[in-house]
Amino acid sequence: MKKPNIQKRHRAYNPMKGFNYANRQARKMFMATFAIFGVLMLLAALIDHSLGAAAGSGVTLASMALLGHLDDVSDRDTHGSDISYIVYLVALDQIDRTKEFPQPNANREVAPIPLKPNEIPHYFEAHDIPTFTGTTEKGDITTTGENQFVIIMGGARVNLYNFIEEYSGGKFIIFFKHVKKKEWYILGELERPVILSNTETKDDKDGRYTTFTFKRSSVDLPLVYTGNPAITAATAIAAGATAIAITAGSNTYTIPNGTSAAAAIATVSGLSKSDKGRYITLIGAGADKPATIADGSTFVLEEGATWTAKTGASITFRVLDTTTLVEVSRTEA
Repeated sequence: MKKPNIQKRHRAYNPMKGFNYANRQARKMFMATFAIFGVLMLLAALIDHSLGAAAGSGVTLASMALLGHLDDVSDRDTHGSDISYIVYLVALDQIDRTKEFPQPNANREVAPIPLKPNEIPHYFEAHDIPTFTGTTEKGDITTTGENQFVIIMGGARVNLYNFIEEYSGGKFIIFFKHVKKKEWYILGELERPVILSNTETKDDKDGRYTTFTFKRSSVDLPLVYTGNPAITAATAIAAGATAIAITAGSNTYTIPNGTSAAAAIATVSGLSKSDKGRYITLIGAGADKPATIADGSTFVLEEGATWTAKTGASITFRVLDTTTLVEVSRTEA
């Protein structure tokens, strides 16, 4: 039988086949290496973040630690229309710039601001409840903010018109308080005052009134004012007295020079439980025999440092109870 003629087929050699295979293998190896590298980078970032949160972010953690927890409040603390109708203004030209402008302490408390002789804050009695608004906004580079305080004054009056013409664009410090509260708030400072940026006066069939809008560019919010802008004159303490009699109508007391010797003031009287949180300021007027106040059970002084009532010196206390006053701030002569 004749064998069939079977010819063996030989495939032609393809040189690209080996190249493609090697290329695929190289890409697989590259992708695997890249994936491993990415995982390692992710783990490193997580570890670095954890370490930063534990040690490298001290400012943020410290600030939050100082703030503590912030709980909710009742509706009694959130209802509106609580700002008093009476608002006090101080123009910058009333401030005594030869004395240091007070800065807030850790409790956001600001000592009484120094005014020129015979200058006093002037009150504006609003026709409607004043409004304060503070806003902040994060931009591309930093956070900006604005304070706005609005007062509506009633009537078409000559003194209102004079104030508008004289002080539009003027720079002020504003004092305001909440109804039934002891604390006054201060808005503005010497370097960044509040500006009377807009006024609108109406006299038509709808009414006669003027709206004052005060603004300043700042992320800072109102601070607690330890003075009392409503008090126009300090109460004088008798020379040589060793006790201070606190009265309901005065938060500021002048300590004169001693007669035969320097007096050591050690006690107070006239305080009740309702005075807790009230601020009392003593103004020195001593010369060669100035009175002194030492640290003790009645007057709790910062770092136990004795205060001397020389002319130009002052000290402000917060009433803790009926017999104890705690120092808030002081100025030295």
